[in-house]
Amino acid sequence: MEMGIETSTVTREQADAYLAELSDSRGDMFLDFLTDELHPRVERDYGTAPSGHGLFGYSYGGLFSLHAWLTKSTFFESIGAGSPGIINADSQVFALLQATGNTLPDTKLHVTFNDREILGDIAVYQNLAKNAATFLHHITSRGGSVTSALMHETHVTGLQASFLSYLRTSRGQ
Repeated sequence: MEMGIETSTVTREQADAYLAELSDSRGDMFLDFLTDELHPRVERDYGTAPSGHGLFGYSYGGLFSLHAWLTKSTFFESIGAGSPGIINADSQVFALLQATGNTLPDTKLHVTFNDREILGDIAVYQNLAKNAATFLHHITSRGGSVTSALMHETHVTGLQASFLSYLRTSRGQ
């Protein structure tokens, strides 16, 4: 965002408004919508399997996936967080993780991030990868059941590889 301000593609007011929106993302409301409204509609109109539901998100969607995992919702059998958009070290997911105490969710979690985020020269992606690795470390150091993979991609190209990694891992292949 700061880079956009410096290059005059985004005004300070637009950047501040964007950051204000991020501070109250209403993740709980979106999760309730997915499980309580959207799924019943899809189930009714198209039919779904009675179990085995999964959730995958990439970037900010990956951040939402971590939020959903931390709610300990039993709706999803597995959750994938691809290159989760943990931009700041004070992200709410760290507070949610701390609030779980020593009881981590039973839902399978698969986290991926990209080597070009870590090794590239774009600070926002370096922070994202560093914070995702820190989050992953907190989970594994507490004995959490999580799998992870490092993709050989950039943030822009990593969606498909990350999703396929989640599918292979969540289906035990």
